[in-house]
Amino acid sequence: MKYYLQISERSHADYVKHVLLSFLLVLISTKVSWFAKEEIANNLLLSVTTGAMVAVTCVYGRSGVLGAFLALISYYLFNPIPSGVGLLYTLVVTVALSASVRIFEKYRHHAYANRAAFSYYVFFTPGLGALSLALFAPDAFSLEASLNLYLTDSIGVLITTPIIVLALHCVYHHDSFRTFTRSFVNVSATEWIYKLLLIGSILLVLNVESAIVYHRYLTYLLLAPLVILAVFNFSELAQVALMIIGYSFLFQTKDPNDLAALNTKLAVFSMFCVIIYIMLEYKLTLKRQIEKNTKNLYNDAQSHFGTFQKLNALTLDMNDFLVCALDLRPAFKYPLEKRDAILRQIAYFFKHNTAVYDLSFMLYDVSSLVFIVKNTPDSVEQLESIPEHLDQYLQRRSINYRPDRIYYCRCQKGIRIKPAVNRLNVNMRLADKHMGATVINCDETAMDDYITLLDELSFDNIRLLKQSYLNLAHPDKQSFELLSQFSIDGKILNTAAVFQFAQRLGYLDTLENMLLYKQLGYLGSLDESSYDTGSINLTPEFLCDTRAVDTLVQWVKEHEINTQKVVIEIVESGEIENQNLLFDNLNTLKSSGFKLALDDFGAGHATYNQLLTMPVDSVKIDGSLVRNCIHDPIKCKIIENLKAVADTLKINVVAECVETDEEASYLKALGIGYLQGYLIHKPTAVEWVQ
Repeated sequence: MKYYLQISERSHADYVKHVLLSFLLVLISTKVSWFAKEEIANNLLLSVTTGAMVAVTCVYGRSGVLGAFLALISYYLFNPIPSGVGLLYTLVVTVALSASVRIFEKYRHHAYANRAAFSYYVFFTPGLGALSLALFAPDAFSLEASLNLYLTDSIGVLITTPIIVLALHCVYHHDSFRTFTRSFVNVSATEWIYKLLLIGSILLVLNVESAIVYHRYLTYLLLAPLVILAVFNFSELAQVALMIIGYSFLFQTKDPNDLAALNTKLAVFSMFCVIIYIMLEYKLTLKRQIEKNTKNLYNDAQSHFGTFQKLNALTLDMNDFLVCALDLRPAFKYPLEKRDAILRQIAYFFKHNTAVYDLSFMLYDVSSLVFIVKNTPDSVEQLESIPEHLDQYLQRRSINYRPDRIYYCRCQKGIRIKPAVNRLNVNMRLADKHMGATVINCDETAMDDYITLLDELSFDNIRLLKQSYLNLAHPDKQSFELLSQFSIDGKILNTAAVFQFAQRLGYLDTLENMLLYKQLGYLGSLDESSYDTGSINLTPEFLCDTRAVDTLVQWVKEHEINTQKVVIEIVESGEIENQNLLFDNLNTLKSSGFKLALDDFGAGHATYNQLLTMPVDSVKIDGSLVRNCIHDPIKCKIIENLKAVADTLKINVVAECVETDEEASYLKALGIGYLQGYLIHKPTAVEWVQ
């Protein structure tokens, strides 16, 4: 039984509404039992109430428990039992349901949460209620009556709760109702006949009276294979309907006051229900396993290339071969029909113009066509010709698509194919888009060090550098920017490439957090009076993450850093995913005391539009504009316009990459307030005890 808690309560009005809905649902279910004349029938009908209480608890949580409690209290006020048994039962069940909400809210994502919820609601809650009545009200509830209450409540939860939860789910999710309707409508006539025959057989077995003494056991013996067939061939909704049919026959007893006979019948039927649920759980688990396994199945109905499983099987016994990949990611950006047309043409080309079609495999998760060739110099030469010939082939057929490069690496016997495919995929994602070569040897690329660094990223691989910049108005005030340097096995890597690769491989979040924590640790170790401002760089991806920004504020508090001395530079790399969210987070930082700077103006996203809309305190001119600006009138004009806009906005201007006295003199004369670059100060390593 799935534990839902799916309807959110965003306001007090939602809470009240859910309480009222739960109250009405449980009260209506209790009202059904008023029409029962016999006490046993009354208990059977009241089990529907228990199922309703569990259902509203699963869907509405605490508000559902409160509504159910009020409904039961109302029922027993108008239908009092002298011994107070009803009120005792209400209290015990309410406490059990309230505890369930707390337990499953905390552990709902555990792997066995659904099974635990099933056991709790089907066995523990009814058992606790029945045991309490047997102990504290023995005159009103004998052991047989308590057992009857336990069985009826347990069956009520088994049968009624899924139906009510399903109904409430369809109310809040209309698409689900349409899906269920379609599942019944889109059934063939043959399948309908089969299902009707199966249901008819079950009804026949349940209704036919037998003269044999042990006819009751024969009934269940005949019923067992029919129920198993129903479980494995019908939808879950049909299976629940079958259980409801069986539940209705519990009332067909010659002596309704024969509690022992009824309990026997209830116990057998309860076991039947549990067996059905166990089979349902097995069916669901099997379905999930199949879905998990089929994630690696890449059946290509358009081009009829092979699957990953076939690729893996064929290469198990191969020795010394090349696994190659034609990067088709651009094709997967097109609409489905155009993409399939391209794949069909590529398949036709490989089938009729190459000798590798039978060893070609379309892997959709890496958006590539992977194929196998022998590891020979001639094979590499043939690879070099494929992109050009394929391009000509597609042009002749008026297919507006230019194939990308081919990547390859060497594999030997005993090496599974999946690591090789992963290696190709990583290289395809990291490769320079403007690289001229059409064939890339992934065994001889400079990317391995970067991949290793990111896979094994630690604080030991990160080194902080500090570059001071000059405050022309107050030269005695020290301002600096914290930079980063990365190394692996003593080899210094290109910082820009590290961030670029981290972004493409999904390591950017981890990288920025580790670097930020180290930078804040250094700032926290400084005497506050020893510097005016210290700058740190953050990407738009980081600043668009509200949780990351909140963590930054918390870290600054933990390190006891004065936020007025911290400048956050918004770097130009990356993309601004959500402009409004970025501005909200920047305002949060601003209100916390941080100073903001727009970095690398003139490159990437750093444009006049961002300058006019972001709540920044300063703007940094990109080094590409500053370098050799005195010999380029267009660069000078851009810098002069930027200075005029900054003066209007009353924000500071920092010039980066100042490398000559002539550049410094020009910028000073223009009124630029801050200069940064090798002429002022070269980055130096930061050493401190962490």
